[in-house]
Amino acid sequence: MRVLWSALVVVLVTSCGQGGEFERSVVAPPPPAVMLTSALESLSLDQKLELLEEELEVGASYGTMSDEAIGHLFRAEAITDRLLESRLPYKWLAEGYDLEARVRQIQSKADLMVALIRRGADESDILAEVSDLRRQVAALRAALREPGGDPPLPLEVLLRSVPADSLRGMVSEGTEE
Repeated sequence: MRVLWSALVVVLVTSCGQGGEFERSVVAPPPPAVMLTSALESLSLDQKLELLEEELEVGASYGTMSDEAIGHLFRAEAITDRLLESRLPYKWLAEGYDLEARVRQIQSKADLMVALIRRGADESDILAEVSDLRRQVAALRAALREPGGDPPLPLEVLLRSVPADSLRGMVSEGTEE
């Protein structure tokens, strides 16, 4: 009898922890990324970013986290998972920023957006993340219209132009006792 009660308690305790997050993720599960692979693999980075921008715009246009809006936002996140599969047109943006790093920031922002949705965060917080992600995607698309830039000078080259004596006062090798 004691074993039966213990088993019942375990079942009740583990089922109580599923709350709103479980229900929210069941309502609108993200599409498998595999479904998007064939549709996206032949597109350029800018074309993928354009699709991403459209999904974010449609998702935000609902103004609420309805199942339809969440579906668009999950599709947007799935698109971000495929961005680095594109051939990057160059390594450095004209603004002096690594293109791959910028794409990874967009992926990270999309992952945060989905995490907020799954946690059942406040709709205004989710929509603020969507708005910021849309802004970042638009900025990257604008940057891609310009030719690539030169990479920054390596640290070794920069340090060669500074006298070694001047570095000792600026750099500390630990705490002083």
